[in-house]
Amino acid sequence: MNNQVNTIKPVTKISIPATLLTIKVGETVIISSKIMKSSSIRAAASRLERAQKAQFIVTEQGFVDETQVTRLK
Repeated sequence: MNNQVNTIKPVTKISIPATLLTIKVGETVIISSKIMKSSSIRAAASRLERAQKAQFIVTEQGFVDETQVTRLK
C-alpha cells in the first residue's frame, strides 16, 4: 500500500462569454491561445452578438499564439 499523499490540481473552467463581457467598450485585449482557443472566442463573441448583448472584433492576423479582441458595443 502506498502511504504517500498525492496532491491534486483543481479544475477551473473559464467562462468565455463572461470573460468577454468584462472587457470595457473600446478596449482591446490580447488573449493567449493557451488560455482560450480562438475558435471558442469567436463562437462566444458570435453568440453574444446574436443575443445583442455586445459586439466584438476578433482577429488572429499578425499573431502567432494569441487572439486580439476589441469590444465595440
